[in-house]
Amino acid sequence: MRVCVVGLGLIGGSLAKALSKTKKYLVDGYDISKEVCEKALECGCIKSIADFKGGKKYDIVFIALSPALTIEFIKNNADFLKGAIVSDVCGVKAPIISALKDFCKKNGIFFIGGHPMAGRELNGFDNSTPDLFINRYYIFTKDENTLDEKLYVLKELVTDIGCFDVTVTTPEKHDQMIAFTSQLPHILAGTYMKSPSSEFHLGFSAGSYHDVSRVASIDENLWTQLFLSNKERLLEELDIFIENINNYRAALNDNDADRLKELIKTGRILKERDLEQNGKEKPHNFG
Repeated sequence: MRVCVVGLGLIGGSLAKALSKTKKYLVDGYDISKEVCEKALECGCIKSIADFKGGKKYDIVFIALSPALTIEFIKNNADFLKGAIVSDVCGVKAPIISALKDFCKKNGIFFIGGHPMAGRELNGFDNSTPDLFINRYYIFTKDENTLDEKLYVLKELVTDIGCFDVTVTTPEKHDQMIAFTSQLPHILAGTYMKSPSSEFHLGFSAGSYHDVSRVASIDENLWTQLFLSNKERLLEELDIFIENINNYRAALNDNDADRLKELIKTGRILKERDLEQNGKEKPHNFG
């Protein structure tokens, strides 16, 4: 199968490297940076630089760009994408599907929203790796335009690059859950690092500090777009978190040991129940 990866940053570069490593796919790629394109050619993860006006057709096109640029690219390159299975990697789905659904159907583009649950604290092609997707989940969204046979092709592909399992859901459910599992933790990490104490943590920090602060290192331009694209759902999660953390503050302020103990106990029980129902979590490197 011929695959094209547009945008060779951390996710796109890792996709190109992982697909090439399988030896099952002929992979071309494109990045706005000529230097990145040269690096991708040199390391062998792409066979050639994609030419959107050159008439070369691909079975699958992954667009590893920000939400706004993903929409713009698809609308500006309909002829290039016609007949291909096209998938993005963005952390929001409903706004993208809404903007593209009718356009793709009209132009013969088989668009399926995608989101790999994989990442690193460091961005860019230099930090991409073919092993990024091993034992990770991959999410695809489905609506009335989604063809099952096209979705099957993508599920097989992400299994080939090492994904542990595939979640198929609606764009709305994706955005609701990602507000909780990804976007809220990124806000918490950034907020945590704003304490004046963070400057002096060396010698006093261990696993807890690193677990909470790890995902504070994010691209502010991309994540501002992601947060605002999913504003309503993220605000709901923030309101729940603020209410819960205020409960801890009130118990501390009132020296209410019984209330504090109950709050801690409830959190422990919920985590233990989660582990019991869902099994031990796989080691993760995703954001």
